[in-house]
Amino acid sequence: MAFSYEYKIEVIKINDNFLTSKNILLMFKLEKNNINWHINDNFQKDKLIYKLFLKILIRLIHAVCFFTPNNKSYKIGSKNNYPNFIVGKRLKNKSSISKLIKEASYSNVALCGWGLRDWDLVSKHKELILKNMISAFSEYIDIKDNKKNDYLIVHIRRKDFLEVEEFKELNFSDDVWTKSINKICSLKSIKKVVIFSDSLVNNFLISSLEKNGLKVLIPEENNRNINFLKLFFNYINNGSYLICNASSLVLSIAFLSYERIYLPSLEQDFQEVILDNAHASFPTNLNWN
Repeated sequence: MAFSYEYKIEVIKINDNFLTSKNILLMFKLEKNNINWHINDNFQKDKLIYKLFLKILIRLIHAVCFFTPNNKSYKIGSKNNYPNFIVGKRLKNKSSISKLIKEASYSNVALCGWGLRDWDLVSKHKELILKNMISAFSEYIDIKDNKKNDYLIVHIRRKDFLEVEEFKELNFSDDVWTKSINKICSLKSIKKVVIFSDSLVNNFLISSLEKNGLKVLIPEENNRNINFLKLFFNYINNGSYLICNASSLVLSIAFLSYERIYLPSLEQDFQEVILDNAHASFPTNLNWN
């Protein structure tokens, strides 16, 4: 969004399993005053089929842009940040922005990967970005009620983090999670913990928290018929405090209404991160820069 709002170039995004065009188009343009995209309600239903379609489409677009004149194809970040067999030149993150903006002013540029952000631009356009994101997420977040409920949100990200070498420092044992959660709840006088996890929540973690007098809720277990994203968004948006291990999805949602979040820590009880500085703070900068 920041690039689209700042420069006189069109930034086009392909529909994916998460964000899709309101007009059921294959792609949509990010615009300042026109929210033409929304969260995909069929996120879970069509994930496998559409994922296969996207794999083919993305590779085709990059091949066309790479082999035809006046077009460019690039891939950014480490190999784990983009699909295999993408045809394109490798770019480094920070040094690539000016190059991409210049080339996009006179040619079509296909970009695949993760980590192309200019945080000065994000800060410059933050109010408009937040306004547009809240508008696009209005079906998922109750923006009328800004009152925070008295619970700590916990989001444990493990599966794909374990597959990427540079993200190993974002993975923590149940002992570390328990220590950090208990300490935050004690300091903030919190009695309720809400846990989301992309892997099975260990009974040891639950029992350790309950022994400390905390009520533990795992929303996905009791709300299997409710759209996961609506459940996820609302609990995060309505919680008083948030501890996670730098999931980009959680950071993006927290960006809407939190000034700070917490991370588990090996050396300390926990780590506090100011969201405006998350791109420069360790270890959130591993996944948020």
